[in-house]
Amino acid sequence: MRQPVPWIAQVAALRGFRYEADADERWIRAWEPFTTLRIPMRYEHQLMATGGVGSLTIARMINVVDAPGPGGPVRSTEIASWIAITQDERLKGHLAVTSDLTGPFAEPLDLVTMKRRASGDAWFDQAFATFAPQPSDVTETLTPSLRKLLLSWRIPIHAEIRPGGFVLVPVALGADAQSLNWFTDAAHVFGEKATKGS
Repeated sequence: MRQPVPWIAQVAALRGFRYEADADERWIRAWEPFTTLRIPMRYEHQLMATGGVGSLTIARMINVVDAPGPGGPVRSTEIASWIAITQDERLKGHLAVTSDLTGPFAEPLDLVTMKRRASGDAWFDQAFATFAPQPSDVTETLTPSLRKLLLSWRIPIHAEIRPGGFVLVPVALGADAQSLNWFTDAAHVFGEKATKGS
């Protein structure tokens, strides 16, 4: 059984989340597979909140990567990132964007099942790969304000909008109270921008 982390519990209490050190993975795994993310080994330290139009779940996703060992042999190392999964009935579009093209959480681009599309914004397309079933999904869902928000964060990120919700993963965000507070705000702002295109 995983032990609660006091600073996560404190952020959860201050922000109105219910906190569980051992995540109920059934809810999170129901959102898999992700478009541009590898499937994690496990999830832990889950924060949950519900609102008038849906729910927000934030958790740590854990993956394993191979790294060189001291004498040359390969050893496995755990890496972690925050993930937010939001259920929002106002969302209708379907697309995924990522600025994390080669990191340890990234699915190789040639394995992404959705077609890569241009957004029509040269600055955005230089920083992000966009995937969508149809060109109309890009034009209707990836609004100028959403592109501007994603570019303003200047961090490697995966974002996926689906009918009924979205997934947001800033893979380089730290495991500390300041980062978690930023992420809870970022998930809300992303949701507000994303619903404007629906």
